[in-house]
Amino acid sequence: MSAGEPGGGTLADGAPATSGFSIREPDSSEIDWLLSALADLYRATYAEPPYHEGEQHVAAFVERFTVEAASPGFRLVVAETGEDQVIGFAHGLTFPAGTWWGDADHEPPEVRGVPTFAVMEFIVSRPERGRGIGTALMTALLEQRPEPYATLCANPAASARQIYHRWGWRPVAVAHTEIVGTMDVLLLDLAAYRSARGCGER
Repeated sequence: MSAGEPGGGTLADGAPATSGFSIREPDSSEIDWLLSALADLYRATYAEPPYHEGEQHVAAFVERFTVEAASPGFRLVVAETGEDQVIGFAHGLTFPAGTWWGDADHEPPEVRGVPTFAVMEFIVSRPERGRGIGTALMTALLEQRPEPYATLCANPAASARQIYHRWGWRPVAVAHTEIVGTMDVLLLDLAAYRSARGCGER
């Protein structure tokens, strides 16, 4: 699930950005104390329509994140203000070859036998949207990933769904989940994404 936004913000590898925010990848020692801030953002974002999630969903997020943070290929990037306030984050992990979304109606042929990078959450605080933070977060999350494809599940009623379309994500399956209902399963060719955004391998 995700709640990002479009824009043309600056990605500065941890340095303060001219638009008043910075993007960085915390090291593993920071994850435990960051989790409270991430949970607060999750709570505020997913209380909004079309999600209408409650405290049980926040608790499930915390439990899920703790497991994912210890998984192979895990990456977390955060957006912060100059006062070190977390205003957005995105994270994901590697799906090894042969692994796919358990609730999806099928696995597309292009990912069979290859690993993918699964974006698990992508959130920007509502007051901060429209400043390019979502663009910067996603760019940082996906740069230099070794997997050929990235994948995520998106609520078809959410505004972020159209943003993903503009960024080149395409629907490849449908997931039927007990907690949030029907989700679109999207796939992104990472080489094409980097080429379109001028973010080649470094």
